[in-house]
Amino acid sequence: MKIWLIMSGEPLALYGERPHRVGILSDMLANKGHYVTWWTTTFDHQNKKYFYNENKSVEVSDNLKMYFLHSNVEYKKNISFDRIFNHKQVSKSFISVAEELDKPDLIFCAFPTIDLAYEATIFGKDNNIPVIIDVRDLWPDIFLDPLPKMLKPIGKILLNSYINKTKYIFDNSSAITAVSDKYLEWAIDYSKRCRNSNDQVFPLGYKIDLDDNLDFEVSKLKFKQLGLNESKTLIWFVGTFGHTYNLSTVIKAARALKGRDDIQFVFTGDGEKMDEWSKLAQGLDNIIFTGWVDKVGLSYLSKVSDIGLMSYKKGAPQGLPNKIFEYMSSGLPIVSSLQTETKDLLLTEDIGLTYIADDVDDFIYNLKLLIDNKDKLKGMGDRAKLVFYDKYSSAIIYENMINYFEKKF
Repeated sequence: MKIWLIMSGEPLALYGERPHRVGILSDMLANKGHYVTWWTTTFDHQNKKYFYNENKSVEVSDNLKMYFLHSNVEYKKNISFDRIFNHKQVSKSFISVAEELDKPDLIFCAFPTIDLAYEATIFGKDNNIPVIIDVRDLWPDIFLDPLPKMLKPIGKILLNSYINKTKYIFDNSSAITAVSDKYLEWAIDYSKRCRNSNDQVFPLGYKIDLDDNLDFEVSKLKFKQLGLNESKTLIWFVGTFGHTYNLSTVIKAARALKGRDDIQFVFTGDGEKMDEWSKLAQGLDNIIFTGWVDKVGLSYLSKVSDIGLMSYKKGAPQGLPNKIFEYMSSGLPIVSSLQTETKDLLLTEDIGLTYIADDVDDFIYNLKLLIDNKDKLKGMGDRAKLVFYDKYSSAIIYENMINYFEKKF
């Protein structure tokens, strides 16, 4: 089959990043003999810089091509008007380029972005091409939900165009997939359709780096210079320092626990909340900020850490984010604030604990249940790795997704 994968914003293995959902899927499809075109953007969402300054096609392998769609509007903040304008221009670039190419047999498009998914749905409908919309985030509701009740009507007016586009997308797609069951039900509720056998859940999963020859000496030295102490119980957070996360609770807990010299908090990443959280952590030698690290650094930290943190703000909508599978693959028990499907998974599989978001005392209570009980800590970690390999490795999930493409479309 000729398959178009449309996803702007994922890290790119082409430039040394660890592949995520579409990156993994594109390689596996190409290796199976399908002809794959991955549509992305010229703007690097993670590092806020351009890969290219114009529309660009890149031949990755015999069966895999990438199209980089350009917008001349860059953005520094994830929530900003510049990002909205960037998305609009990228969707216009898609229209102009797609019309000139041979048509695919199937389109698999991530949602969001809304603008790109909207144009992909129209293109598929106009050309009689099946379109699968893959729900990764709950836009535009994610912008409405935090508003006070009295402001929601105004928010709906301001977002009316995106609400209508979202309804069109789900009403007119051939199928809806999602990273969790609640995300799929959300999309179905947005549309006039009834859920059918074509609408399915495929968790994000995680790809293990099978390179056993990684040289950790440089990373080990780097993190040691930052103050990392492998002999301590390392409590690790990795992710974007964005508005859906809340490390303030963890930092306040670290301050309350500063008398304990057997634990250390390690925060890996960067983003809009970096200044706020680094100022809050001033004077604490039990917290280390590493900034962004490369895949070798990530592999090293995953091996030496003892607990994985999923610290989200109250009401965060994430169901089963990539982070949970990343920690599971490393055999890390998880301490999470999510009250969604993540909480159910941690409880059902007995691989972690859930605390009340924004509640410092409850976080400390749950953290101590692990750090003061080494048998419990090890048992949860061992089970996490077993559950991951049994159910959530990328090889299993995306093999199932490819079978779904081949049999259903």
